[in-house]
Amino acid sequence: MTCRITPSVTLESKEPGFSALLSLVFVGLGQAYNGQFLRGVLFLVGTLIGGLSFAPAGAAVWLYGAYDAYAVARRMNGGKVPYRESSVAAVLLFLAVWLVGLLFLPVAPAAVSTLTSGLSWW
Repeated sequence: MTCRITPSVTLESKEPGFSALLSLVFVGLGQAYNGQFLRGVLFLVGTLIGGLSFAPAGAAVWLYGAYDAYAVARRMNGGKVPYRESSVAAVLLFLAVWLVGLLFLPVAPAAVSTLTSGLSWW
């Protein structure tokens, strides 16, 4: 008797274009849609820090996040990256984190200035 192990096949798929669009509208939301909540938060934080320190750096992180969301969704569909389920609750939680980051934005320069005032680079 021969026993064969067949890999599980998932019929679900991610929409790469939709994932990229989500990340363009809300930084990191495409990653949350792909089931990578923490990665989305990291893109959000990276964009905020990059945007506060040097605007082109923030824009670069934002655009790379959109590309990353697209590429990961395609790799999930191709079976190269394990498929990760995303839930409406995770996406809503990510939006809540995004809004907290947005609310922090007006006070961020003062907070960064206060935190770095004691540091000397020379």
